[in-house]
Amino acid sequence: MLALSLGVTPACSEGSKKMHTTVQLSLWQLIDQLGAQQPIRREPVEHLLHTTLARTESSNEYFTFWSNGDGAPIALDDGTRIERIVLRTSNEGDARGALTLTLSGRCIRRDDVKGRFAGMRIAGAPSGRSPNEETTFRSETAWGELVFGFAERNPDCLSSVGFGEKTK
Repeated sequence: MLALSLGVTPACSEGSKKMHTTVQLSLWQLIDQLGAQQPIRREPVEHLLHTTLARTESSNEYFTFWSNGDGAPIALDDGTRIERIVLRTSNEGDARGALTLTLSGRCIRRDDVKGRFAGMRIAGAPSGRSPNEETTFRSETAWGELVFGFAERNPDCLSSVGFGEKTK
């Protein structure tokens, strides 16, 4: 009963024994809510996505990296799935955090993203070494920056969303 009141539905992945969570938000609603929760920190991300992030071995004296590791995907209301979460937080109080969500599920077309985030500019292009390399586009927001990635394996479908805080 508690899970339903929080807008969370536990379910089992098809062909897998891993439980996944359904968050009652669309990708666009999730982007808005994550953007409103600045600075980017672990606890608010965990709360919003109903998951637990673990510190990774990539952490160093400057940054702590957090990930959902091999955890089950998080399904959103609109058919989008979050396969991987990577969060970078600073070990110095005033430095900015960053969050990347790796997506699957329904195809969110490049034109749909451009329609919502006018003024996107190309930020990076693949080198041709892997079908997982992305063409990335940046969009400035009131709270910081969004980076949208489109992998070469399916270049018209959104494969990742990155969140960065506004430069001080």
